[in-house]
Amino acid sequence: MTRTSAKRRAPTHRQNRDLIVARLRMGMTPNALGKRAGVSGNTVLAAERGDYVTPHSQIAIANALEVPDVFLLFPFERQREAA
Repeated sequence: MTRTSAKRRAPTHRQNRDLIVARLRMGMTPNALGKRAGVSGNTVLAAERGDYVTPHSQIAIANALEVPDVFLLFPFERQREAA
């Protein structure tokens, strides 16, 4: 029996590079940031991919990164794209 490989879809959202840079500047892994924010590491990774995450998670991640304004990491325009 032959195996067929699944095709990878082209990403539909842009990566959230600001979030990635902020996390790396704090020297944290996605799991460490998730633990500090009270969300899962997968939620952090989803946010970094540009997928939609809940406003509660966005605020928790921004607070854990000590970012004063959640919209610096999660601009409103990008939220509309992800929804």
